[in-house]
Amino acid sequence: METPVPKSQIEILNQLIDDEQGTYRIRAGHRVHYVTIPTSTFDEDTMCRPYLLIPQLPAFPDADWTTMCISRGADGLIESTLSYEPLPAIPKPWHHRRIDVLSLKHIKRHRSNVHEVLYGGRPAISKIALFEWDFHRIGNETRVYSTLMKHQDQHPAEPPCAPKFLGHLTENDRVIGFLLEKVEGEFASIDDMPNCKKVLHRLHGMGLIHGDVNRYNFIVDRSNNNVRMIDFEHAEDLDKTKAHRELESLASELAEETGRGGPTVTIQ
Repeated sequence: METPVPKSQIEILNQLIDDEQGTYRIRAGHRVHYVTIPTSTFDEDTMCRPYLLIPQLPAFPDADWTTMCISRGADGLIESTLSYEPLPAIPKPWHHRRIDVLSLKHIKRHRSNVHEVLYGGRPAISKIALFEWDFHRIGNETRVYSTLMKHQDQHPAEPPCAPKFLGHLTENDRVIGFLLEKVEGEFASIDDMPNCKKVLHRLHGMGLIHGDVNRYNFIVDRSNNNVRMIDFEHAEDLDKTKAHRELESLASELAEETGRGGPTVTIQ
């Protein structure tokens, strides 16, 4: 039997808890595993607080298993079942660079799956699929960046319309997300309408619609008024009717002041 990973090397990276079960993304040594626990297994505080939960976890074998289901048997004792089934991965990775997500030093958390990190000594933005249901939208955004970066390579004289794609992020050798350059600038306002409309027209010209043109998805570089777009999770292939609606809604989106659609990343 494999030697267990010491509890001192176990870290809960992410957790999602509902009325029925907790789902956890857990680092154990140099690997990441996924654990599900019915909420009846432990009290609410233990389920929600990593420092209480980790001591209660069964041994984590130092091996390439992928998922563990923890429950309480009829005798009241903790039981666990391991699986070695492969986990989902982002389909059709296109960039030559692969970066282990555990190798990145976190600077700031923006959302549960979005962090400012250090890469090559410079700030960058990591974005990953945490759980199985995240892979469709992160995979879609990965596909969109392939189109954006190909266009940029073919038209180097044009200002970029999106952050630079630095590479695919991997976990246990499977692709789960991507790394972007950190964009400096300000969120757009109604005063930036002409430049935002211009970059949106360029996106449509590449055969894409953005899908969420709230003002926080337009970043303005005040030194030259160039605008870049972010958050392409909901992007789609071009549909002329949807593209027209997207352009028609732009003014009201840029005038929005309620915070709806709030920032995925903090812009400095």
